[in-house]
Amino acid sequence: SSHSFNALLKTLEEPPPYVKFILATTDPQKLPATILSRCLQFSLKNMTPERVVEHLTHVLGVENVPFEDDALWLLGRAADGSMRDAMSLTDQAIAFGEGKVMAADVRAMLGTLDHGQVFDVLTALLEGDARGVLEAVRHLAEQGPDWSGVLSEMLNVLHRVAIAQALPEGVDNGHGDRDRVLALAQALPAEDVQFYYQMCLIGRRDLPLAPDPRGGFEMVLLRMLAFRPADSEDAPRQPL
Repeated sequence: SSHSFNALLKTLEEPPPYVKFILATTDPQKLPATILSRCLQFSLKNMTPERVVEHLTHVLGVENVPFEDDALWLLGRAADGSMRDAMSLTDQAIAFGEGKVMAADVRAMLGTLDHGQVFDVLTALLEGDARGVLEAVRHLAEQGPDWSGVLSEMLNVLHRVAIAQALPEGVDNGHGDRDRVLALAQALPAEDVQFYYQMCLIGRRDLPLAPDPRGGFEMVLLRMLAFRPADSEDAPRQPL
């Protein structure tokens, strides 16, 4: 409130010499200019998943807690740049996994999709394997996913594949999947990557109109198999 800020301003103007004030906020724009003008501001950046995973690896190693690398990448992404949240989630994962931090347990705890299954779908599309595509969808359905969320994950992967095709060294390992992204970038024609990306965007838009979300998702994938960019119709596909 304005009264609270006025009281704080009075304290800031005449503090005892031994007092230092530290104000932490995610909304600095809400602070009055009279207070901001008396502050030395530091804008803290979110931590990268790599940095979070590096720290979790160190902590779990010191504590002798068994873990899988994939599990730490899941926690690193879920923390959304916050080391405090990463440590809290890791504590929960240790309890959930009965003293271990395993990828399957973390995925179940977070309710997240198995990232590898997105690559399975894209690999089946790459090979033009309708049976493989529907089999990958069946495995996805066992997790009861948000099908719009699956399309979002596909968009994220395709975006990284497109970057890898334009600038391979520009692909980071923030998802722990750099090698698989680079492999897809080598195997998929650039036209197909752009086509699949556009189809996923349209699929997300149209999915609420489908009578059944899973059926709508399957139709998006079958449409990808049925139509090909003109420039890539005769281009041979390279196996992964």
